[in-house]
Amino acid sequence: MKGSKHMKGSKDMKRKHTEAWGGEPGKEAWGRGSEQAELAEPFNPAWKREWNEPNLSRRQTRKLRNKHMKLIYKYLRSGPSLCSFDKYSQNQNLEIYTKSATLKASSSVVSVESKRYTSAGGMPGIDAMFQSSGFILENVYKGSIILTTADLLKASKNVKADDIKVEVHLSDGRSFDGQIEAYDLYYNIAAIKIHSDTPLPTASLAHLNDSITVDPSHSVKAESFQLRPHANSLDLIPGDLVIALGRFPIEPYSIMAAPGLFSIDRFEHCLLQCKELFTASCITTWCGIGGPLISRSGEVIGISLEIDISTTAFLPINIASIWWEHYKKHGQTQQLWFGMEVTNLYAARLDVLESIIQKFPDVLEGVIVEDVVRGSSAESAGIKQHDVIIQFGGKRIQSFLELFENMWNKVGEAVELVVVRASDDVPLHLSMVVEKEVKKSGYGLYDYDE
Repeated sequence: MKGSKHMKGSKDMKRKHTEAWGGEPGKEAWGRGSEQAELAEPFNPAWKREWNEPNLSRRQTRKLRNKHMKLIYKYLRSGPSLCSFDKYSQNQNLEIYTKSATLKASSSVVSVESKRYTSAGGMPGIDAMFQSSGFILENVYKGSIILTTADLLKASKNVKADDIKVEVHLSDGRSFDGQIEAYDLYYNIAAIKIHSDTPLPTASLAHLNDSITVDPSHSVKAESFQLRPHANSLDLIPGDLVIALGRFPIEPYSIMAAPGLFSIDRFEHCLLQCKELFTASCITTWCGIGGPLISRSGEVIGISLEIDISTTAFLPINIASIWWEHYKKHGQTQQLWFGMEVTNLYAARLDVLESIIQKFPDVLEGVIVEDVVRGSSAESAGIKQHDVIIQFGGKRIQSFLELFENMWNKVGEAVELVVVRASDDVPLHLSMVVEKEVKKSGYGLYDYDE
């Protein structure tokens, strides 16, 4: 019986490994020495539920990231391993709303490929590094800015930005050489500049409004949370339709679309350090990383940065826009360090939510603290787990993205904030110094020697 159980586990792991690298269920991955189909057991969602999160040290976690990216790099170099989104059945027969939104945004979606200059054996050459997607953010003087993933730079160890060649492929088949303008390994985004004599079609952006009122006396009506025509913001609630887009990296560079639903679920095994990612149930492939996540109206609301078999993690366009505007103004990037893990109040556990609303029935919006980092300014300020931040710098805080923007503009300053705590009868006034991440390196996948 033990032997039978072991064999069953081996098949399960083999199947998961094959699907994770873009292969079809029941088939060996490309280049593995066998292309014959073999019988596979039906997908069992319990695999994900039975996962036990490993208790890894910081050093072990970085080594895991290092190994992960090395495998990606090796796999991408092994042959035509990239797969389009329509390898998944839910992305094949798209309904009219998904098609309309995709066509509205498609002209700004690009394919991006990074290569590195090498001199193996004394002979100069170019090796492929990473294929991804991106979108045209804005037009500048004699050129355009592409926003994409920083995985373009991380797929090979000890490679400098100056040694990387970037190629950008547009929807009309034209290709351009790209220049790395800026990148951030924490947020995992990069800005690529291409030179063009004529303006290119840019994406239409819609900043997210992630504020939802937790009011027991009223039901949430989905129809009230829609993007108004020509508006620059979107009220997004769990269950809303979103669409991950990408462009296939081989001619004719076809557009790819994967519809899904916005979710408050955690991306449990994300390899990125960034804590500001949201999730959606879009099922995509690796060449869609860096592509835009759009609303049903075709506006870009995020950037797809991490995927697993059933989830896409994306960075809200609000954060990417703030990051880019800061770079344009100051000529350098900035990462905001919260010193705590937070989320929107409506996403809190039900028992925690009940204890807060019973004590403070008027607190229906805010940001709840899930954890506080030891030694951080948040800990020094007296912030505790399950505190709800309702004011920051004299402004009412209704959502996580609102708190992020207010903290970004107060970096280096001591700011007063107001929190409510289930164990106290009145709101607490605290003072906190807003910190930024000052370490210039160490966010990379290969910096794990500490």
